[in-house]
Amino acid sequence: MDAFSKCSVCQQKFTLKGPAPYLLPCLHSVCEACVTSAAGGVISCSTCQREVKLTDTTLQKDAVRQKEIFHLTVKHRQTDLLCTNDDGNQAVCWCQECEEFLCEYCQNLHNRFKATRRHVVETFTDTTLGSMYVESVCKLHNRYPLEYFDKSCNSLICAKCRLGEHADHDVGDLNEAADAAKGRIEEHEKNVSAYRISHQTYLESINKAINDTKKTSSHLKETIHHTFHSLRTKLDQREKELIIELENQAKRELLSLHTKQVTSEGESERCKWTSDYIKTVLRYASNSDYLTLESSIQDTTKTHLASLPPHRLRTHVATFSTRGLDMLKSEISEFGCISAYGTDQTDNGTQTDGSHLTDADSKHEHLEFLEVPNNPTAMPRFDAGCETYRRETGTMAPVTLRCPQLQLDAARANTDWCHVTTDGQLVNSPPAIQHRHSGRLRKYRGTCASTSIPLPSSPSTVTPASHTPQYWETHSRVGVVGEWWEWFVLEVGVVEESQVDSGWYVCLQSRSWCVSVWSCDTHRGSLCTRVWQQGEKGKCYRNTMSDTPGTQATLNYGVVLDVGRGRLAFIDLDREVVLAKVDVEWRESLLPVFGAGPPGRYTVNMKVISGADITMTDTKKSLIYDALN
Repeated sequence: MDAFSKCSVCQQKFTLKGPAPYLLPCLHSVCEACVTSAAGGVISCSTCQREVKLTDTTLQKDAVRQKEIFHLTVKHRQTDLLCTNDDGNQAVCWCQECEEFLCEYCQNLHNRFKATRRHVVETFTDTTLGSMYVESVCKLHNRYPLEYFDKSCNSLICAKCRLGEHADHDVGDLNEAADAAKGRIEEHEKNVSAYRISHQTYLESINKAINDTKKTSSHLKETIHHTFHSLRTKLDQREKELIIELENQAKRELLSLHTKQVTSEGESERCKWTSDYIKTVLRYASNSDYLTLESSIQDTTKTHLASLPPHRLRTHVATFSTRGLDMLKSEISEFGCISAYGTDQTDNGTQTDGSHLTDADSKHEHLEFLEVPNNPTAMPRFDAGCETYRRETGTMAPVTLRCPQLQLDAARANTDWCHVTTDGQLVNSPPAIQHRHSGRLRKYRGTCASTSIPLPSSPSTVTPASHTPQYWETHSRVGVVGEWWEWFVLEVGVVEESQVDSGWYVCLQSRSWCVSVWSCDTHRGSLCTRVWQQGEKGKCYRNTMSDTPGTQATLNYGVVLDVGRGRLAFIDLDREVVLAKVDVEWRESLLPVFGAGPPGRYTVNMKVISGADITMTDTKKSLIYDALN
């Protein structure tokens, strides 16, 4: 590698035969050409931007840089080294005392002459970092080497100088003075290195702050997007609810008006018929006929007059109340804020204020969404067929999520009502060929997973209970066949193993927990989602899908289970909300269960998504983290 230093002004590399390097006060080197051609006698160091006035400073040659150039030339550019005797031959060695490059021919002559045969000559292959160093001789006394250092004059002197004009000065041995200076220089190097390490640490903290700022900004963008997406979803949902409510009221009103219309039309027709008959009587009847018919005509007339309609129908007009709209707009315009970087972000009035959202939407504050590695197999694996993800939570402990591989148990499916297809889907219709054996479910209209989930062993002081949460999903294609009120569509949940076949549906069983889809009697016109706990129904989520015949939709639900902590949660992946979080003390092993309603009312094709088949998005990870906290 060509590692020659450059001039700090012209940026030209130093060479052995080029302009000599000079040392600036900032310890950067500048070539002789830039020194002699400095405009206005001022040199500006491009490395540290320091200006040096040559009128105020005397520059000395950079001897260390010269030695470096010599060493690098010998190491990397030997072809540039020619014999000093100008014979054009390639030099092969260096004489320290003569300070000359010698070719093979000159080297042989150099070794023959009596005056030079004792000189130390080094071939380029044997050259070391100190090879160029030659013990200097005194300029006043040529044959005397410089052996002493005059501290008073700060100069090197020979023995003759010491006895002469330097006799009264503070003089010491050159080697000792050099060793002392070297020690001080090494101390300076340590101090500078420590200072540089401090700056490197500071730079690392700056780089970390840059990355954290970018990461926080990215995460806050997603949080803001999620928050306002939730608000938009709620507005859309409220709009649909109001429209459905308006349509239902209009239907009831129209039905009432239609009844009144039919009744009035019938009465009007009967009055016309009576009136026409009376006219006929007046035209053709005799005196005896008048006397005979008067009583009947009078009774009929009284009957008509008894139900005299009002002069004008008083109708009920529907109105849309916008009470509180201005306040809502004001709240929205002021909703959320971004705390400045470097300030305390624990203020409860920020964009994550849970008072503006439902419980299912308010848990996304200060979430750092986990980054799943591109190769999940590099993470610790718990069993075969499991995918494992870790969520880095900043100051919080990392969360490890286990995604076990689940399979629907086709052998246990209740084939009177459903069956499991060859590609592993639960379908709510009996199979073409019935296979009966004692292992099938008799009551429960569905099936369960092929393996149960055991409870952890009792914790001890040596081995604590496992707290690794598990997660799986179901994707169900649902089609509406006919209009039915109050009927079951599908359910996904867990049940204690001994209770799995104790009823038609898990939602009505004891020791069971599930999310189900029903056509309820409260919210007509749509299918609803509800979480059930041990036979008790929870909050009803409206407008899961329309119950109009011919409607089709895909419904996606997630199950988060932490048997170690006794936590179970259900996620609506379409609404992107946690439907419910349950804390339970389980008594026995759990079985994931999957049910479907009777055929003929709805069509259900349910597929379990588990293990490596799960697509783990940032939003999904956030919901799972919410479910576990």
